[in-house]
Amino acid sequence: MNFSKLFTTAAVALALYSSCGIAAESDIYSVHFSEDGKYLITGGAGGFTLADSEQHSGGIKIWNSKTGALVEAFGQRSDLDEIFGDQYGRVGSRRWGISNFKDVVITGSYPAGKVLVLPSSLGRMVNNDHVQMPEFIGGYLDFSDKQAARIELEQLTKEKGNCDPKTGFHDYVGPIVPSDNGKFAAIVVNTCLATAGADDQQVGFQYRSDLHIMDLAKFKVIRSVERVDAGVYALGITNSGNRVAIVGRDRFAVLDTDSGKRHIVERYQDGEFIIPRQFSTLQFSKDGGKLISLRNIYDIETGTEKTLKWADSDAKKPRRISSVKVSPDLSYFAIVVPKRSMIMFGEDGLPHSYGKADKVLLLDTETGERKELEVTKSMTEGKRCVTDISPDSKRVAVGCKGGLLRVYDSSTGKLIWNKHNMGEKSDNGLMQVNIQPMDTLFSLLEPSAVY
Repeated sequence: MNFSKLFTTAAVALALYSSCGIAAESDIYSVHFSEDGKYLITGGAGGFTLADSEQHSGGIKIWNSKTGALVEAFGQRSDLDEIFGDQYGRVGSRRWGISNFKDVVITGSYPAGKVLVLPSSLGRMVNNDHVQMPEFIGGYLDFSDKQAARIELEQLTKEKGNCDPKTGFHDYVGPIVPSDNGKFAAIVVNTCLATAGADDQQVGFQYRSDLHIMDLAKFKVIRSVERVDAGVYALGITNSGNRVAIVGRDRFAVLDTDSGKRHIVERYQDGEFIIPRQFSTLQFSKDGGKLISLRNIYDIETGTEKTLKWADSDAKKPRRISSVKVSPDLSYFAIVVPKRSMIMFGEDGLPHSYGKADKVLLLDTETGERKELEVTKSMTEGKRCVTDISPDSKRVAVGCKGGLLRVYDSSTGKLIWNKHNMGEKSDNGLMQVNIQPMDTLFSLLEPSAVY
């Protein structure tokens, strides 16, 4: 069961897929149900106007998940600048800097909780060759006062890195992964160390990766484990915060943080760690007893795995996947299959994307059957989509670049409600999209399905 390849490959594909395009106020990069299922929180590009005076402005929007009514909008680019500034950005990504609310996490319940912004990794750029360890892991905005603040991370690693910046090895924080319920986060602090050879001569570099578990309600580190591996590709944490899964340089293992017991899934000693462009998240079942991949459900205590039926047939396995969610009851996956599109400049001088919309599939883990959700019939909508599943597994939310937001009944696949092109003040925040005449032509040029 090669989880390391599965999740690392998926992460690289996602990073490549999401690296293009120009941000607009209506774009949606993340969508999350609240813990009680009553609200949907979407994260997009930070606005440049004040949310108090513009009802639909801001990169964070709160929706009534049953009716689709917009409850509140806030989150400006200035909030991101206040938290991160120009010197901090995601490590492993082609782009430096945090310019949107893609990394939104919810802790507590609206309206008494917080909206967190937790990048999957973080470093401080000193110059073009040197990255330092940050002193924080992200930021937050309270639903009440909406004042942006940092989530501080004290210098927990005693050793300081002494690597040559020219080698590409440097200190950084990551992966940073929250639990599904937003109550805990697993944080890996990576210190770059020079390795000595004969006569104490420096011969290379490697990482010391220390794990910290943070209570996201109090922003306090409650557990720490030193030297969990020498570099970490993928990370996951249970809703109770007492179990962490790690794909590292040397092993794929599950760690019980209370007892220190390790469940080894795979060993691959003395591998060479390379910082990925995007770190992956490992999925646990709701009770924390199982790990979920696209092909298997792995029982941690017994070490046995159940192969999903649909995974046996290449005809039903998508080759390109940009987003994956697992229902809390483990009955199905929600998978986004990205479609290729062509970028052309319009008469307005702006780039426009032409091609088919992304496909969103619900894959039954017991029968292998799949159900496709109708995202849109338009050739200019429904691209770069993300999904989330309600806590009771009964609804699926889909958000896309361009402001498309839909909620479906997971059992029937039928649309419950639909909003589109939010973010603009005119027309009560809803705009009509003009179908471009080039749609028909590009639909004929679209390559065949890849799933």
